[in-house]
This record gives sequence, structure tokens and C-alpha cells, in this order.
Amino acid sequence: MLLLFRLGQDLNCIPFIGRFFGFIIEYIIRVIYASDISCRAKVGGGFMIMHGHDIVIGADVVIGCNCKIFNGVSLGNKDTARSSYGNQPVIGDNVLLSTGSKIFGPIKIGDNVVVGANSVVIKDFPSNTVIGGVPAKIIRNIP
Repeated sequence: MLLLFRLGQDLNCIPFIGRFFGFIIEYIIRVIYASDISCRAKVGGGFMIMHGHDIVIGADVVIGCNCKIFNGVSLGNKDTARSSYGNQPVIGDNVLLSTGSKIFGPIKIGDNVVVGANSVVIKDFPSNTVIGGVPAKIIRNIP
């Protein structure tokens, strides 16, 4: 899945025809992996998808380096009536998004954060924390 995603990112840099082939690759990812991952998302190096099923990543999402995502994670826009630009999450470096976590809207997650399983993140969180719950709150700080 990551190979297709990175290929789609590279193709999106080519005007018009590249966006068309990027769309085709997004469609292939949807059909094969049951995930909706936009090739226009900005994702850093070392990105890992541990179980590639039911993952949603919006077009304007920014994900830092060395992040891990498990199945069922959704990152995207919470308000479809407004433009999505600037209304999607920014995830820092070395972040672990556990199974089923949801992050919608202009949320900023700092570096070295662990987001617990099935957490719903509705506000920003600082670096070096473990967060979890519905709604998510800081469970502990990472030294």
C-alpha cells in the first residue's frame, strides 16, 4: 500500500496528467485495501501502516516523520460545508496512532505522542504525551 501511495504522491507533482494517474492509484488503494488515502496528503519519511485496512487520510493532512498508523484510523475534515484546506490535522514526528483513533478538524498533535485505541481527539495535544479516551485527554507524560 505504501508503495502505491508514494507512487501516487510522485505522480501528483506532474500537472494534469499526474493528478489523473494519482486519482487512479487512490482508487486502486480503495478497492484493494478498503482504505481511502489521498495521495495529496503530506507524509514524512519512515511512515508505517501496520494493518492497512479502513484507514482514512484526507488530502490536506500533514503527517511527520517516523509515524505508525494501525487499522481503522481516520484523519480528516470535520466540516464538509467549508473548504478543507487548513481544516485537517497536523501530526508531529514519531507519533503512534492506535487502532480506531479518530482525529478530525484543525487539530495539532505534537512529537512523540501515543494516541490510544478508539480515542476521539477534539483538541490539540503537546509533545511527549500518551493520550486516550472519548474525548481524548492526557493519560501521562513521556519523560
